[in-house]
Amino acid sequence: MTTRDLDQDNELFEGKQYEDIVFISFKEISLLWLSNLKSKEKFLSYFHQIERVPSLKTVILYEAHSPQGHEDYFEFYNMFTKSRIDSDEILRMCNALDQIMLGIIESTKFFILAQSGRIILPFFTSGFACDYRIVGDNFIVQNPMPKIGLFPKGAGAFFLTRIVGSAKAEEILLSDNNMDACQLSQLKLVDKIVPFDQLRYAALETARTLSGKSGSSLTGVKRLVNYSLRDLKSYLEFENEQLLQMLNTLKKEHE
Repeated sequence: MTTRDLDQDNELFEGKQYEDIVFISFKEISLLWLSNLKSKEKFLSYFHQIERVPSLKTVILYEAHSPQGHEDYFEFYNMFTKSRIDSDEILRMCNALDQIMLGIIESTKFFILAQSGRIILPFFTSGFACDYRIVGDNFIVQNPMPKIGLFPKGAGAFFLTRIVGSAKAEEILLSDNNMDACQLSQLKLVDKIVPFDQLRYAALETARTLSGKSGSSLTGVKRLVNYSLRDLKSYLEFENEQLLQMLNTLKKEHE
């Protein structure tokens, strides 16, 4: 496979290779792309292409989110309660997110997540599947789920309990208060904060530093660190079951 094969630009993302680094920049797209089989397969196919290149060491996932925050999530929820989205579509979206998380954890590559702007909690906690997290100083995490009677998808309970303990994890998952970059850093939920307009550069510099290390060492350390996450797959299956039960209950209440 050549460098040209990994340089892609489509409606979902732009992928570009820099020597032994791949930079994936996600575009402003609806949450619904995760439930679209064609879109999901397009990203997973690219993901598998990366995995088949032994010389690649690090992958950057770059997400510059819009200022509107969780408005898209409310729109998505309202479409479900009004029967414009069925349970199968919700499950496809959940499974797509699960596949991406598990793929990152099982990958031989070292993943760096770079995020800025506003994001909802599920798309923050799912980022714990990555090996290193950098955020812009304008980064804000919002949790709209308590307002609509749901818990956040994205393995939040699984990851947060391991990082901040069960009591703090429950507090975060049940709170509808915004959390900014400084608060997240104090809780050790992000590894680095940079000015938002320097996020792309900071992610590349971090990747270059890591790529200077032995590929076998990076892979070996990652496997050892992620050994404690071996129960994630069964947790995600349970999480999806619970989420669908709650969604169907709420949907009946709106009928």
